[in-house]
Amino acid sequence: MPQQLDIAIEAWDSSPVIRRVNDGYERWEAARYNDAPAQLKPRQAVFYRNLIAMALASNSGRLPVDFICNGIHVYLDHGCIKIAEHAGFIRPLTNGPAGVVEAIELTWAVSP
Repeated sequence: MPQQLDIAIEAWDSSPVIRRVNDGYERWEAARYNDAPAQLKPRQAVFYRNLIAMALASNSGRLPVDFICNGIHVYLDHGCIKIAEHAGFIRPLTNGPAGVVEAIELTWAVSP
């Protein structure tokens, strides 16, 4: 069962950084994330602000890649995740026990 995190998601209308889960959604293996490094742009900044909201809501730097938000199953955009890894905002992606990325970890402490 996905974790429940009720936050106010900051949207990016033309290409959401947090997307609604559909029938084709699946968690990916770490090696499948392949976006190239990129400069910080407004869309990626929206993604980072959403990660910060998730960290505040959960009081944790370990954040699920998909979760229930306000009754809707959503997931973090795959490209934004990889760009965040390249930028050092999150730790390198690792597969969980199921062989896929289940969570990401911020590179900075959320609580002492």
